[in-house]
Amino acid sequence: MVVLDTSAASAVMHRLPDALSRLRSRRPRQFVLSSPVAAEIRYGLERLEAGTRRRLRLEDEYRRLRRLVSWSDWTEQAADEFGRQKARLALRGEIIEDMDLAVGAIALALEASVATLNARHLGRLDGLVVENWQAEG
Repeated sequence: MVVLDTSAASAVMHRLPDALSRLRSRRPRQFVLSSPVAAEIRYGLERLEAGTRRRLRLEDEYRRLRRLVSWSDWTEQAADEFGRQKARLALRGEIIEDMDLAVGAIALALEASVATLNARHLGRLDGLVVENWQAEG
């Protein structure tokens, strides 16, 4: 199972060839979207002018992605993982945005990896398997 972070979901929505290829490499239900990613996607969409072709196209792509993949909400296990990871990072003087940390915590709670275009950032989470979806070259 692979939890998509916002950067990976956005890459799919923008139909970037590398992201689409990775998505097609497994059965769609092996991928997971989560509440924090949905919130960030909605925020990005709302910042675009209503009714524009770009916004309508991206909203359509998000709906398509949402229909294809699995869903995971925030759970108590993910909340516990979030607290442990945030405390550990704070003690080391490292900061990760809460939404990114939430996505990582959800992946850890699901015993899943996380797909991202920012592998170095999420790689700070203890025990998290990170799939780097950054295009090469």
